[in-house]
Parts: sequence; structure tokens; C-alpha cells
Amino acid sequence: MKKWLVILGLSIIFLLLFLIATYQSSVSKLTDDKKSAEELVLNDGYLKSVDHSDYYHGKEQAIVLSGKDESNNEMIAWVQDGNVITRKKSEGLTEKDIIDKVTKERNPKKIHKVKLGIENKIPLWEVVYIDQNGRYNFYYAAFENGELLKRYSI
Repeated sequence: MKKWLVILGLSIIFLLLFLIATYQSSVSKLTDDKKSAEELVLNDGYLKSVDHSDYYHGKEQAIVLSGKDESNNEMIAWVQDGNVITRKKSEGLTEKDIIDKVTKERNPKKIHKVKLGIENKIPLWEVVYIDQNGRYNFYYAAFENGELLKRYSI
């Protein structure tokens, strides 16, 4: 009986170590991707400073960075497969603007998440919300003007 308890205890410890190593490996990949994207936009002169970076998981994956350019303009850079697209922050809708638009058009029960992304080389806002029926909805609108690109619910 004692032998089985030792084997069970060691198995649990090895399983936990495996899960921790797997988690750290996946998180370090995201961290490395963000770091590479920051280096790219800084070294190639797209931005002179980076204030924030985020990972976009949509149909296509990208790193979205915000910062300032040489003229001190607030900028957003989308990095996808080594390609960079930049826009002045003032050229697009703010987070508040897109929330107001979705609230007015769709009347969500709760807005779950709002973030910048890119698909088909079009910078966009992704808004995830819960509708009045309790379903998750995904609303994608163009960064520049808020034009609806696609929407679906699950």
C-alpha cells in the first residue's frame, strides 16, 4: 500500500511539473513574439517608443503596439509575419467610440472585450459582447471609420 502511495505521489508531482513547463513554454513564445515585434518597429523607425503591446488572436494573428513616432504623434503599429502597418491614433476610432457604436447598434447586455486587431491587412476593432439572449457575439469594425466588416454570434 505504501508503495502505491509513493508512486501516486510521484506521478502527481511529475504531472504538475509537466503542466508548468508546458505553460511556461507557451507564454515565453508570446513574450518572444512581442519582444521581436517591439524591436522591429523601433529599429526600423516606425515608432520611437512603445507604450503597450498586445497579441491579437483572430482569423489571423498579429501583435498590436501603441507608442509614439519621431514627431511625438501617438501611433498604432500592427505587426504580422514581419510586415508592419502603422496609423496615427487620431486617424481611427477610439475604444470609447467603438463601444458607443456597438452599444447603439446592437444593445449588448455586457461588453466582454474590446481590442485592436488586423485581418486581410485591414486594421480593425474586435468587440466581444454578450447579447440580450446570453450569446457571445463578435463584432469586427474598421479602425478608421467603424464600418462593419463582419459579425457573428455563438
